[in-house]
Amino acid sequence: MPALPSLPAHAQMRVKVTAVVAAPVRQTLQLPGTLVSPRSSALSAQVDGQVDAMLVEAGDPVAAGQPLLRLDDTLARLELERLESSLAEAGHVQRDAQRLAREAGALVGVQGVSRSRYGTLQAQAAIEEAKVRQLRATVAMQRERLDRHTVAAPFAGVVTERRTERGQWVGSGASVLQLTATDPLRVEIDVPERQHGRIAAGTPASVQVADAPAADAIAARVDRVVPSADPVSRSFRVHVTLANPGGRLMAGMSARVTFALDWTGDGPEVALQVPADAVERQPDGSARVWVVLRSGDGAVARPVTVRTGRHVGGQVEIASPDLSADDLVVVQGNEGLRPGQPVVPDMVG
Repeated sequence: MPALPSLPAHAQMRVKVTAVVAAPVRQTLQLPGTLVSPRSSALSAQVDGQVDAMLVEAGDPVAAGQPLLRLDDTLARLELERLESSLAEAGHVQRDAQRLAREAGALVGVQGVSRSRYGTLQAQAAIEEAKVRQLRATVAMQRERLDRHTVAAPFAGVVTERRTERGQWVGSGASVLQLTATDPLRVEIDVPERQHGRIAAGTPASVQVADAPAADAIAARVDRVVPSADPVSRSFRVHVTLANPGGRLMAGMSARVTFALDWTGDGPEVALQVPADAVERQPDGSARVWVVLRSGDGAVARPVTVRTGRHVGGQVEIASPDLSADDLVVVQGNEGLRPGQPVVPDMVG
């Protein structure tokens, strides 16, 4: 490259420069999202009754199967006791009928017990056995009714709302508590339809929750893509699952999700990149960067026409035969430069 003539010292300009880098072009897509619970249920009583005890408060974490509310079950318990007594009595009658039938069977044709009498006793034993089976089913039904006086957690989560109090009468089907699962949580993101096909189940993603610093971003993967586009926003929904064992995250939080769009194949392509501020757009549609050349007399700036490619974050992929890695390009102060102008470069980055 021929040396450029030097200009008077008073024509020097102070500029900010950085080095051209050869790095993988990692195509990413950053979009806002919202943390939601994959399961949130309005719990209701299965029978009518008066609330006897509230066993949890709003905000309490609960385990699956844990009792949350109990209705007054006095009448249900008394009915169960009555039915169990009837079942015990029927069992005694059944066993006695079976005994009589066995004894009659042993005496048929020997001591004058007719076959007709024996058949009658067998039928009576069968009737008593049927009564026992019927009462057993009735007892089981009553035990189930008794159990339904307690509202238990169908899954692990946090009680987010109490909708009744002790002493209040509630009907079956009336909502008494709101239970929300917190681990895991799900990030829901609306992705523009032009990105359809570039994001699929398994696509790596980085989730930055609320105002957390970038260093605290959570590595995750796309759980599923909902196969339906919104005809108004022209977007489709993507789900990313986040583990939340400590309950640090809450449903309703905002998030920024960065998707890695080049995660398949042989990996990202390596290309020359410069900061976007280094690229000047020309009226004819071309682009150029200012390269700083050092010499014994100082440093000068020279324009180099480039072809731009993909934008990745604040970096721009560029191509030019006159540019190579580690060349210095101007990122601040390039607006008023002219070819061969002396500069005082200050490194940034």
